[in-house]
Amino acid sequence: MRFSDIKDLIPGKKRRKQKEDKRKLTALVESHKFDLFIMFIILADAAVLGFMTSNYIDVFMDNVLFMLDRLFMGIFIAEMLMKLYVYRKGFFKKGWNVFDFVIVAVSSVPFASAFIVLRTFRIFRLLKYLGRFPTLNGMVEIFIKLLPNFVALLAIMAVIFYSFAVIGVSLYGDVFKDFDCLGSALFVLVQAFTLDGWASSIARPVMSVYPDAWLYFSTFIMLSLLVVTSFLMSAISKTVSVFKR
Repeated sequence: MRFSDIKDLIPGKKRRKQKEDKRKLTALVESHKFDLFIMFIILADAAVLGFMTSNYIDVFMDNVLFMLDRLFMGIFIAEMLMKLYVYRKGFFKKGWNVFDFVIVAVSSVPFASAFIVLRTFRIFRLLKYLGRFPTLNGMVEIFIKLLPNFVALLAIMAVIFYSFAVIGVSLYGDVFKDFDCLGSALFVLVQAFTLDGWASSIARPVMSVYPDAWLYFSTFIMLSLLVVTSFLMSAISKTVSVFKR
């Protein structure tokens, strides 16, 4: 007997009840209160995961926190099952639903209990709800608009760092250990870029042997600041354009 024939045997009243139950479940999972509840559970789970990393938790509290973590995981799984039932294949047509599903699936695997880093992925589900708040939604919109600029910044900085690292190894690698290989030179340039004692601990020792080294470090710092300033100016411009609308 085909499925359609079996379906026809179900009384009409029962089918109507099933449709009504599905309609109510759909209204539930799409309601603002349900989203707020899930947000609360995510925040509570984040707090539990934070307490579980503490060294001051005794055995009893550790068991309580573990049980709470399992409870929250059960709520997340129930949420996914309800949405899968309501939306069927349409569930995977929305990127945020796929994002939620992957995070819940990864954090619920058996060995996730031993690796807290996998369970902390659930906290990232809060990103989905940022759009519910106008101010946060504006920040997300700015972040998305700035992504191409940020990628361009990374590309330009990668070229600058690589070029100056190669130059540094060629000029100073024979004398200074900080420039004896490409990796060490890149690390030194990162320190110089953050302005973390670069003059006293990096530039001046090199300049004591190579007096002209000031030109190398000054050029690198000036180029880096110029690129970063350009990115900040473009970020401010796009931020103003978003908030003017």
